[in-house]
Amino acid sequence: MDALKCASGSTVGVSACIIEAALSEEVFKVDQQKKIEQMVLSCIDTAKAMLEEYEQVIPFGIRAFSDSDDLKMNCPADKNPQAGWSEQIDLVVSELRGFVSNDAICATALVTELESGAEKGLGVQVETELSSVLFVYPFRKQDDEWHIEEPVKTDQLLTTVYSNNST
Repeated sequence: MDALKCASGSTVGVSACIIEAALSEEVFKVDQQKKIEQMVLSCIDTAKAMLEEYEQVIPFGIRAFSDSDDLKMNCPADKNPQAGWSEQIDLVVSELRGFVSNDAICATALVTELESGAEKGLGVQVETELSSVLFVYPFRKQDDEWHIEEPVKTDQLLTTVYSNNST
């Protein structure tokens, strides 16, 4: 068996390099999963703060970076307060698409308030280059306090941010 120089710089056999590559890919997946979990928690915290201050969730986006633990939010309603709801969502998505094209982004979240009859929910669409999923977190106000319930996964998407997304 020939010796190879692996990505880590160590010189080992072929099978050890394959194991090292698989482990580094697995570490990447775990790291990305943690970033996505943190992003979703930030989405819920931000939405709850909006409910407490405005009694509604203004559409916003959050993005997680591939090369750092940073999360950044975009809320175009700050600059476009007169825009209608669907226009605000379009502005968020447009900004997220720009960030995905120009920055090292591993995941995005589009967050908005959803309503069906008397029921209200927090729509959180999480998207990566390979997949998308929309969760709806029902919420209600009880005794002057906002309660966000456990999410329901849907089979629908609000839109897509990544142009090559297959899901």
